[in-house]
Amino acid sequence: MDMKAMNKITYGLYVLTARCGNQFNGCIINTLAQVTSTPNRVSVTVNKGDFTEYMIRSDGRFNVSMIDESADFSLFTHFGFQSGRWCNKFYDFPLKKAENGVPVIEKGVCAYLCCEVVQTVDLGTHTMFIADVTGGEVISDTAPMTYAYYHANVKPKPAASSAESKSAAGERWVCNICGYIYEGVLPEDYICPICKHGAADFSPIDADGNVIESKPAQEESASSGEGETWVCSVCGYVYEGALPDDFVCPICGVGADRFERQS
Repeated sequence: MDMKAMNKITYGLYVLTARCGNQFNGCIINTLAQVTSTPNRVSVTVNKGDFTEYMIRSDGRFNVSMIDESADFSLFTHFGFQSGRWCNKFYDFPLKKAENGVPVIEKGVCAYLCCEVVQTVDLGTHTMFIADVTGGEVISDTAPMTYAYYHANVKPKPAASSAESKSAAGERWVCNICGYIYEGVLPEDYICPICKHGAADFSPIDADGNVIESKPAQEESASSGEGETWVCSVCGYVYEGALPDDFVCPICGVGADRFERQS
């Protein structure tokens, strides 16, 4: 094992991958930590609702690919905004197996670790897996992506929506969070089918896909929840706009009841 891979651990973002039989899956986490150096052990904490958590409990192995600053938002939408219960995330994604037979990600990551579970801790909504590091490799010298870097440089910034274009035919709207495009008059209670953000996080776009820059009426902004900011109490993920009752955090998987309003 290349021990330099351990130096890539930070308060960052990772793709946690697992295997159960011939099925592969992965999700986004920010909970990797080294717990001891002798033996070399790490821990990850995963929401019990994630299919990856079930696969790790079943198989006892997992890999962690350390996302670096070269990664774009598509990596997060692919592994964070859809469930492996309903889709095969490696169907159209390059599959590379590490020496333990569990997938690792090559593009947009600087290192990976191979891990074998030695202990599980029930944390209520989450499971903590404590594991021996059985292998690893440094892939590049690119700096690991911290959570702060993700919010400042990768996560799309919300853009103002347009009140003037609501009555126009042929409207097109883009989700500022994941890029999903909605065609037609956008309902006020619309929820993005990909990332579960509300209508407040959609912006009107023209025929060329450019965002139409105009501000909504004051009364419309109030009713849509624009200006609200919610923070996940578990992982720190920030949601802007009116928080839907059935919203699920795309990073750690907890529900709307674990979010706290900041403004």
